[in-house]
Amino acid sequence: MNGKFPWKYLPPAGPVLSLTLIGLVLLSAVLYYRAVKIQRYLEPALAMSQPRNEFAKNIKKTFEREFGAESIKGLRVEKSSLVLEPSLLFNRDGTLKPSAGADVKRLARFYLSLMDDGHTRSEISLVLIIARFPSFGSRGSDVAERIKAQRMVALIQDALFQAEPELGRNYSTYFAATAQPTTPHERTGREMELRIIPSELLHIEVLQKLVKYAF
Repeated sequence: MNGKFPWKYLPPAGPVLSLTLIGLVLLSAVLYYRAVKIQRYLEPALAMSQPRNEFAKNIKKTFEREFGAESIKGLRVEKSSLVLEPSLLFNRDGTLKPSAGADVKRLARFYLSLMDDGHTRSEISLVLIIARFPSFGSRGSDVAERIKAQRMVALIQDALFQAEPELGRNYSTYFAATAQPTTPHERTGREMELRIIPSELLHIEVLQKLVKYAF
């Protein structure tokens, strides 16, 4: 039997190569179409998140400039909020610790730096100081806890303005304080939050980023 016999059933090399090249071209076209389609969805999503991300980065950068890059026990940045453990500033009875003055001073300088920047200030609608208290379902207990929480946020607000009089004199209208009930089992039930609420300008910047994708 001739050893070369099976090869005569194979197709010519020219058509095989042509079909391979056509298949590669078609595969490239499909991959390109999918990449363009994905990009059409990703670009608007990135455009929407960019202003908020830059806003959060600016807050974190200002915080690190005042407090340092190392983590501080009982105080952390979460996006556009500062979250603090009450024990950092308060005694068990809800009064400010004598040692809280230095931390309050740095907090006041942090917010003053944000407000003194015209562009950053235009993106801030409100700085909401929130103290959370557990709701036990008992009216008497809830009222007592709420009064204690309200007193604590008022103390923080007044302490900030006393630490940096310029903050209270020029930007007091940007600050508000409130007490928020939580369920007793929540892990963050006792944490306090200084939340920066973005202004309409930040939403407008998001819309401006999306304009080029609308047409």
